[in-house]
Amino acid sequence: MKKFKLSTQVVILFTTVTTISSIIFGYISWHNYQTVYVGLARNEVQTYLEANTVLPKDKEDYLGYILITVNRISTFRADVTNRIVSPNADRILNSDLQRINNIIEAAYLGEKIFKDKSGIYYVDIEKRNEVDPDTSEYMIAVMDNSYIDSIKASTMRYEVLTTFIGTFLSFAIIVFVGNTVIAMWSRKTAARIRYIQKEVSTFNSSGYENKVILDGEDEISELARSVEDLRLEIKENEKTKQEMFQNISHDLKTPISVIQSYAEAMMDGTTDISDMKIIIKQTEKLQSKVRLLLELNKINNIEMNHVLEEVNIKDIIINVTSNNKHRFGDVKVITDLDNSKFIGVKEYFYTSIENLIDNAIRYAKTEIVITLKNGTLTFFNDGPAIEEKYIKEGFKPYEKGSKGQFGIGMSIVQKTFNRFGFSLTVENVDNGVKFTIKKL
Repeated sequence: MKKFKLSTQVVILFTTVTTISSIIFGYISWHNYQTVYVGLARNEVQTYLEANTVLPKDKEDYLGYILITVNRISTFRADVTNRIVSPNADRILNSDLQRINNIIEAAYLGEKIFKDKSGIYYVDIEKRNEVDPDTSEYMIAVMDNSYIDSIKASTMRYEVLTTFIGTFLSFAIIVFVGNTVIAMWSRKTAARIRYIQKEVSTFNSSGYENKVILDGEDEISELARSVEDLRLEIKENEKTKQEMFQNISHDLKTPISVIQSYAEAMMDGTTDISDMKIIIKQTEKLQSKVRLLLELNKINNIEMNHVLEEVNIKDIIINVTSNNKHRFGDVKVITDLDNSKFIGVKEYFYTSIENLIDNAIRYAKTEIVITLKNGTLTFFNDGPAIEEKYIKEGFKPYEKGSKGQFGIGMSIVQKTFNRFGFSLTVENVDNGVKFTIKKL
């Protein structure tokens, strides 16, 4: 089916289902007609018995009777002590004694239809007289299939045939009308899908400017809206990427220019050797930014073939705070840590927590509070409220914050925890800002 267009697939499917349904319906109808014929035959035999309180005369060629006297004490074959077979019954059963006995036995045992190699026989039995307590007289009506054949012959042409023709004509009309409607609908549906495909294929060449808009509330409209959301997100990412390149260029240009100017001054002998400290400081800035760039690239291209392990976050926090204690100055660091474990890669968690603490140091006025309880990690600092765009949109690489700092560090944090199934949320609270990391 994949080699056919969607509209063709739908038409083929509808035609197949409708054809199979018509065949099943026709079979059921035919079976119902057969049931009706059998009912007519059994009713004819029963009526024949009920209408004749005395020995009937063979008025109909297809009906006859057998009169038997039965002794209930003996076995059945032996207890048929007397039998009278009407001329019609004898003719119907071809004077075959074995068949006559089989018919008698079938009727006596309550069977209404008897079949053998010669045909189908409809039988019924009725008790006519009680000779003595142990002996009764029964009359058996027997009819061959000629009655049913005559009914079929007279009705097939007009009723059955008409019904079947009407049924198949109805299904043919359903197939035609249904296929026409489905073909129109499927072509329209396929055109809507092709529209989305065409717009997506032009994204790159149009710079993601072409909008994808489809009216409606069905799944295809929902797909179009999802593609449009994706287009806007990609467009925004492209804009962010361009801004990032501009910011990177500007951010790296300044320390490089400072290093170059001081190096040239030293070569010309117009500056003192002590100015090497400025060069070293600018070099450290470059190293820090390059390290963050490498970390961002690393987390963006992380392959999840690392062996995941249970990482003791408490140990990492203690290690990072100890390594940065000279940077805290007058800022007080308060920790409340349990032994919660995070599943992931220790190296990435270490870098992220280092960036979180670096961010807290940068903004805190007097206090940093780090809490780890029941798998939830929070970082609080009593610095200024964070900008609303970070809370709504998250951290994007190389977006500058209120202090002119680039958001690359927090972007690394967010991407790292997201990659291992954790969420990072930011909120402004009383007298500060709180970052919360917890399992999704």
